[in-house]
Order: sequence, then structure tokens, then C-alpha cells
Amino acid sequence: MRRQAPAQDHASATYGDTTISIGGGAQFLKLPDVRFTFLSSERDGRALTKQKNSILDDYGGAASGSIETPLGFWDGTRVTGVLSGFYANVETSNRRSCVSAGALCTAQSIVDHPDGPDSLVFPTGFTSKANRDVDFWGVGAEVRFGGRPAPVPDQGGYLFRFAYWGIGTDVRGIDQTIKLRVDPPGEANPVIRYDETLDTIYWGGYLTIGGEYNILGYLGIGESWGLRSLIALRGGVYNAETDYRGTYVSPRPTDRLALTKDETTFIGGVSFETRKQLGARTSLSLLTDYEYLSYAPEMRYVDADRSGCGSGPGTPQVDCAGNISRTQIDDDDAFAVRTVLRLNIGLGPTGLYQEAPPYK
Repeated sequence: MRRQAPAQDHASATYGDTTISIGGGAQFLKLPDVRFTFLSSERDGRALTKQKNSILDDYGGAASGSIETPLGFWDGTRVTGVLSGFYANVETSNRRSCVSAGALCTAQSIVDHPDGPDSLVFPTGFTSKANRDVDFWGVGAEVRFGGRPAPVPDQGGYLFRFAYWGIGTDVRGIDQTIKLRVDPPGEANPVIRYDETLDTIYWGGYLTIGGEYNILGYLGIGESWGLRSLIALRGGVYNAETDYRGTYVSPRPTDRLALTKDETTFIGGVSFETRKQLGARTSLSLLTDYEYLSYAPEMRYVDADRSGCGSGPGTPQVDCAGNISRTQIDDDDAFAVRTVLRLNIGLGPTGLYQEAPPYK
């Protein structure tokens, strides 16, 4: 006997109207570590073990929204425009202790000093305190080509049906503010104060495809729950522009350094949405975005990779080729997961959601 599924929305189900979606939730963000202090050899000052002063592998709050509106038809294919954006903030604090046991506890500087040691050594050790505040944001525009998913076969349900393909462009940023303090035992105030901003703007274009999957319906369960499961894949090439500003305050004169770097970056992601119809023009969605960024900046300070080849305390830090060490912007990758609960509201005179096609 054929059963009629409850009225639900489709992966692309706006007909002549505009849909506004807005909501909030949580952001997980994993970025490269900050490694500023280390243990060094008592014999030649060579770096032995770098400390992870700041580890960003944490959650924060997030908000996102979108506006989706029909643009007409192109060669018989429905065209839809989408404007979207998100903002998230993740903050973390870390405390690390360095104990001198057969080695020296060392804090790096951000510039080289040819007239003396480019780092400060603490024979009795120290405690470092780091705070990192990160704003992660993005705005984009997309054009989608496609209409309603193909009709469901009369027998057997379905696992997946294609809805649209699209092309888009967006701008996003990862803005980091890092504060690090080094406190040796017996000192009333931090001996070293290091403040850093590390901001990266990504801009580029991407391709996307979207559709609908129905695992529960295919298995013949959950038919009365009134849920729709949507999926979208995206990938694109971006230009990443990184701007670094660092200020280092210690017993020696204050150091300031500014650096920039450009990189070509791949950003790819997948979005899963579970949608529940509330009324003729409203629905509630649980949307999760997984994103991978092939480039995220990681600072390499003056002697973070100090080799000790011919160099010792009191001399400029050089590598085995005789090159003086310099603070530089290196690269690593990043990973992000954002989950938000969104309310979708349709504007216009007609119903937003259509009757779901029957399945066996």
C-alpha cells in the first residue's frame, strides 16, 4: 500500500518568494599553535624543546544567516541567488611552566640583535601565560542553478537526489590577537610582555553542488517525523593575505616588527542540514558546516629552529648555511566546524513549502 509522506520542504523549494534564515550556535576552530618559549642547551644555546604556549583547539559562539531569492530562469533552469554570512569568536588561555633541569629556560625575541643574545635565558625557569582571542567571519554571494529535485520513484524510496549546482565568491577572515607574559619566580611583574596580531583575509571563488538524502526513508523508518536532510559540497581557490604586528617588551629596548605574506589557498567544506517544517512559511534547521583551510599562518620566531651550527650565547643566531635567523610567517592548515540552529522564514503571498512526493 502506498503511503503519503507529511508535507515537507525540498532542498530547493522556494517558488517566486524570498527566504530569510538566521540563527546561532557554536564554533569549533583548530589553528596552529603559538611556540614562543623553549628549553635550550647549556653548552651552545641550541633549542632543544619548544613549548606550546597557546593551543587553539576550542569552542566559541557563532551566528549565521542567509537570504535566498529566485532570479528567474536561464535556458529553462531555475536560477536562485543567495547572500550569506557568519561570525564566530573563540578565546582560549593557556599556562605553561618551564623548569630548568640540565637545560636552560629561554624566551625568544622577535628581532635579531647582532650586539648580544637575541633571547633571554632564565636559569631558574619561568611561567608563561598566553591569551588568544580569534574572530572568524565570512560573507559571500552565490548563484545556484536547479529547481525541484527529481520526482521520487514510485517504489523503493531514495538515498540521494540532486538539487542544484552553483558558483560563488566570498571573503572571510581569521583575526587573531595574542598576548603572552613570562613570569620568572620572585618577580612582581612579567619580565617579558609580547603582544601580537595575526590577521588573515581570504578572498576567492568556489563551486558547489547540493541535494537531498533520505537514509531513514529509504530504510522505511521515520516517515512521520517530518524531517528533511540536505547536503551541500563546496570547494574553491582563494588568495590569503596575512598581516603580522608584534610588540616585545623586555629589559632590553622594546622591539616592534611588521610582516606580510600572500598565499594561494584551497578551502573546501561540506554542510549537513536537518530541517523540520513548522508552518506553511516557516521551518527550523540544524545546520553543521565542516571546513578545511589548506593555509593558516604560523609564526616562526628568531631562533625557533636554531641549529647551533657555529653559534652560541652572545652571537647572532645562524643556521648551518650561515644565514642569520629571522622571524617569519610560516604556514600550516586549519579546521573548523560550525553548528547553528536557524529559523527559516518565507516572504511573499504563497506557501513556502510544497507537499512532499509519495514514496513506497
